[in-house]
This record gives sequence, C-alpha cells and structure tokens, in this order.
Amino acid sequence: MAEALLPEGFADLAPWIDWALEPERARTAKKVESSMEEIGAFYDATMPRLEEIMAYLDTVPGGDERPAPAHRLYLMSLSLVEVANLVEIYKRREVIEACDPLHFSPQR
Repeated sequence: MAEALLPEGFADLAPWIDWALEPERARTAKKVESSMEEIGAFYDATMPRLEEIMAYLDTVPGGDERPAPAHRLYLMSLSLVEVANLVEIYKRREVIEACDPLHFSPQR
C-alpha cells in the first residue's frame, strides 16, 4: 500500500502538493514562477484550513521524527505564509519598489 501524500483528513489539499517545498529558496522560486491565479487558488484552498492544519501538526512529532505526509503538510503551510502577503495586501505577484526575491541568497 502506497503512503498517503497528506495526512488523513487533508487529502482534498493534494492538488496543491507541489507547494510542499524545501528549502525556503524553493518556496520563493515557486512563488515567483506562479501566476497570481495559481497563488490565489492555493491560498483559497489552504487558508481556510490553517487552524486545522496547525492543530494537526501540534499532534505529531517535529523535525526528523515527523511522518512524511505530515511534513508535506507542514511545508505547504510554510508556502501559505510566504504567499499570504501577495493575496491579502499586495493583490499581485509583483511588488513595486522591491528587489527581486531570487536575488537574495541564504548566508550561513
């Protein structure tokens, strides 16, 4: 039997599994490469479930002990946070008078 993509109760979010990305740079690239319509569809599907997602994630181990389906749901929630400002505040993908988000690179 194949492992579920997402935890039980969240299968309806499977069409947006391609937003379950790590590291942060991959989420930024997905946001930059997606149309506002794609971003809006992802946001509209996941934002109403955010409290339920967070409540579920509170019940599973974190880090390396987190089961893969739960980890994918966690990554989707991170992507949701990354696109929320575009939908809620800017109402567009391009932000005026800002640097290209792919210009930045993580420093360690």
